[in-house]
Amino acid sequence: MTMVHIATKAISRKAGQSAVASAAYRAGDVLDDAKYGKTHDYSKKSGVMSSDIVLPFSLKALGVSVDRETLWNTAEAAETRSDSRVAREWLINLPHELSEEERHALAINFAQKLCDDMDVIADVCIHRPVMKLPFDPDVPPSSKYLREGEENPDPRNFHAHILVTTRAPTIGPNKTLAFDPKLKTPFEWSNKKRKAHDLPSSMQEIKRIREMWVDTANKVLAEYHLPLMDARSYKDQGLDQQPTIKMGVEATAMERRGITTEKGNTNRAIKARNKLVADNHIKQEADNERRISALRKGLAWATEKNARLPGSIGGTKQRADFAKHLSGSSEYYITYCTKQNNRTAIRVDDTKRCIEDAKSGVAWAAKRCENLPKRCDDTKQRINGTKQAIEGITEAIGKSNIEINKATERSARPAPNPFDDDARRARAARLDRQEGRIDRDTRANRFKDERIFEYVERMKLHLAMRLIQRHRDDMAIRWAQGETAQDAPDKFDQRQVALLSEFAKHHGIEDHDKAVEFTAHLRQVAKRFDHTLVENNKAIIKLLRDPNAEREQYLALTKHFTDFRDNIDQKRAAFNTSIIDKLGGSAGEVGRMTRDIISSSSYIEGLTDYINQDNCPAEARKAAREHLADTLDKTCQQFKLALRDVNSLPTTQRKTYSEALKATLETFTEQYGKELSESQHRALQDGLESYQYQVSRTNTPSRGFSP
Repeated sequence: MTMVHIATKAISRKAGQSAVASAAYRAGDVLDDAKYGKTHDYSKKSGVMSSDIVLPFSLKALGVSVDRETLWNTAEAAETRSDSRVAREWLINLPHELSEEERHALAINFAQKLCDDMDVIADVCIHRPVMKLPFDPDVPPSSKYLREGEENPDPRNFHAHILVTTRAPTIGPNKTLAFDPKLKTPFEWSNKKRKAHDLPSSMQEIKRIREMWVDTANKVLAEYHLPLMDARSYKDQGLDQQPTIKMGVEATAMERRGITTEKGNTNRAIKARNKLVADNHIKQEADNERRISALRKGLAWATEKNARLPGSIGGTKQRADFAKHLSGSSEYYITYCTKQNNRTAIRVDDTKRCIEDAKSGVAWAAKRCENLPKRCDDTKQRINGTKQAIEGITEAIGKSNIEINKATERSARPAPNPFDDDARRARAARLDRQEGRIDRDTRANRFKDERIFEYVERMKLHLAMRLIQRHRDDMAIRWAQGETAQDAPDKFDQRQVALLSEFAKHHGIEDHDKAVEFTAHLRQVAKRFDHTLVENNKAIIKLLRDPNAEREQYLALTKHFTDFRDNIDQKRAAFNTSIIDKLGGSAGEVGRMTRDIISSSSYIEGLTDYINQDNCPAEARKAAREHLADTLDKTCQQFKLALRDVNSLPTTQRKTYSEALKATLETFTEQYGKELSESQHRALQDGLESYQYQVSRTNTPSRGFSP
C-alpha cells in the first residue's frame, strides 16, 4: 500500500511569517516584499523540481494571468490585522513509483481541484530529497558531503508544497487581480461560523480533502497497476498499528547527524511495537490456519466414523449375542467374551468422543451461519408482504368492478313513473334530465373548485418553502464555490436573498422556529400568504416563483447605471494614471490607494448627480445609491491603510504622497463628514493617529538602534 501523507498549516503574521517569504522559499525564487520593503532571495536553494501558479477555472476562462510576486504581495496587502493568516499550505507526499512528469501532472491536477473547490489560487512547488555524498575525512567540510554520523534523507521523499490564498480572488479593472478584504474563504472560518452556515467542522473538511487527494492519486496509481492509497486510519482499517509522531525539522536534522532525540526514541519504540504486533499477527494467522485445517480434518474423520456407527453398533450386538451363547459352554469363552465386551465398551466410548467432536464441529459451523435463518426469514416476510399487498390491490380492483357494475345496472334501470299520461311522463323525463344535468354541472364545478383550492395550497407551501430556505445551498447561488447565475438560473443571488430577508423580517416570518416542528412551521408560514399579502407584494411573489425572470428584469432596469458606472470607472482609471508622475512614482499599493482617494471626490460627485436625475429608472438610482455607500466606505478604509503605511515609502515619494493624503482628507471630511457613519469616522481617525504616531517615531532621536 502506498503511503498517505497530507497535512495543512496556516502562514500567519502572528508567528512572524510572510506569504511572500514563504512563496520565495518554497519556489527557490527571488521575490520583492512590498509590505516589509525586503527582497527574499532563495535562488540557491536546491531540491526544487518545479514551481507553478494554478488559477481556478473561473479566472482561466476570463484569460487572467498573474506572476508569483504580484500574487503574494496582493494577498499580503488584502490583510489588515497584525495576526492575519496570509496564506495556507497543503503538503502532500507524491508516490515515488511514478516518473517525474507523472508526479508533476498529479500535483497540478490535485491543486486544480483545490482551487475550484475552495475558490483560491495555488502556488505548487515540487521538491525532491536532497542527497549528499558519503562522509570523507580527507575532504574539507562541505554542504555536498555528509557529516560524520549523519544520514541521507529517504530517497523516496518526493513531495509538493501547495501554498493557497485565504481569500477568494476577484477581478479588478483591466483584469487585474484583487482579493475581497471582507470575505475569507469558508475553510478559514471558525467552527462556530461554519456551523451557523450549515457547514461541517474544520476537521471534517480536512478529512474530505484528504479523501479527495487519495481519490485523485489512486486514479493515476490504478492506471499503472501500482498499490493504491487508503485514506482511512489504522483504526478504521482494523489494523492494530500505532502512527508515529511528527519529528519536525530540528529533530530530523539531529537524528541524521547521529544525535538521538526524545521524538526519535518515541518513533523507534512505536516502530518496534508495530513490528512486534505485525509479527504476532502473522504468527497468529498461521496458528489459526493450522487450527482450522486440523478442525476440518477432525470433522471429516468424525463424519466418516458417524456414517459407520450403525454398522459398528449392529456388529457389537451380534458379538454380544454370540458371547452369551458361548458363555454357557466354556469358561474360556466366558473370559474371552468378557475381554471382548470390555474392548467394545472402550470402542463405544471412543465412538462417543468422536460424536462429541463432530457435534462441536457442527456447532462451530452453525455459529458461523447463525445469521442465515434470520436473513431467510426477513426475505420470506418481504415476499409475504408483497403477496399481501398484491392480494389487497386485486381485492380492491374486484370490489371496484362490482361497484361499477352495480352503478351501471342502477343507471340502466328505468325510474318508476306513477303517471300513465304521456304528457306527464314526458314532462317528468324532461325534469329528470334537467336535474341530472344540474347535478353533473354541480359536481364538475365542485371538483374544479377543489382542484383550484389544492393548487393554491400547494403553491402557498411552495412559496413558503422557498422563503424560509432561501439561504440553503440548493436555493442560493454558492458564490464561494464559483457558482454563477448562469450556472444556477433558478437560485437566488445575494441581492434577492437580501430582499427576501427584509420581506420576512417585515412580516415577522422566522426562517426556523425551534419550538415548532418543521412541517408545522412551514404550514404556519403558508397561511400568511393570503389574498391581501399577495396583492400588496406582487414583486416578492414573482421573485419567489421565478428568480431568473426577476433578475433579468432588474438587470435590464439597472443597465443604464451599469453603463454609466463603467464610463466613470474608465475616466477615473485614466486620471489616476495621469497623476503618477506628479506624485513621484507609482509607490506600490500605497500609491494606488492614494490615487483612488484623490479621485474619489469627483467620482462621488458624478454618482450624486446621477442619483438626482429624475429621468433615470428608479431601480438604477437605487443601485447608484448602494454603490455610493460602498464607495464612501471603501474610501474611508483606503484612508486608514494609506495613512498607516505612507511613511514606509522611500523618502522621494513619502513627502508628496503624505501631503496629498492630508490635503484630500481635509477636503473629504468637509464635504462628506455629515454623511459618514460612526465606524467610517473611526477608520479615518485610526488612520490619522497611525500616521501621526509614525511621524513622531521618525522624529524621535535614536538610542543606538536604527529606525
